[in-house]
Amino acid sequence: MVSIETIREQFDELGIEPSDEVINKCIEICINNDITDPIEFVEQWMAYSVSKLSGAEPTVAYLNEMEAHEYASKAKKATKMSTIAAAVGNIGVSPRMDSKVSKLTTYRNVDSVEQDVLEMYGCITPKIA
Repeated sequence: MVSIETIREQFDELGIEPSDEVINKCIEICINNDITDPIEFVEQWMAYSVSKLSGAEPTVAYLNEMEAHEYASKAKKATKMSTIAAAVGNIGVSPRMDSKVSKLTTYRNVDSVEQDVLEMYGCITPKIA
């Protein structure tokens, strides 16, 4: 559970004494991004800080940048993946998709892992009787 105390403890272990504003921003980011582990969050901050900010200490502005860079891109990827999964799940439902499925290449002699990937993209593999 992320709390003011747990976030403060994690930063203290790294020798960082963030302001109350910074701690509150950390809590806000954790709530907005469903982060429940304070260790995970502070490690994410440290990785971001070292790679993008030359190891700077957290400020509200830097935390805003981190949130926009790290968590917004993850949310976009998750949305894109759910859209793809929904499209794959709906194959055969719309006439437009049916015409695309009929044009797909049929693959033979593929192992089960390749088979799963091909099916995920709507490829039809004939079953050997």
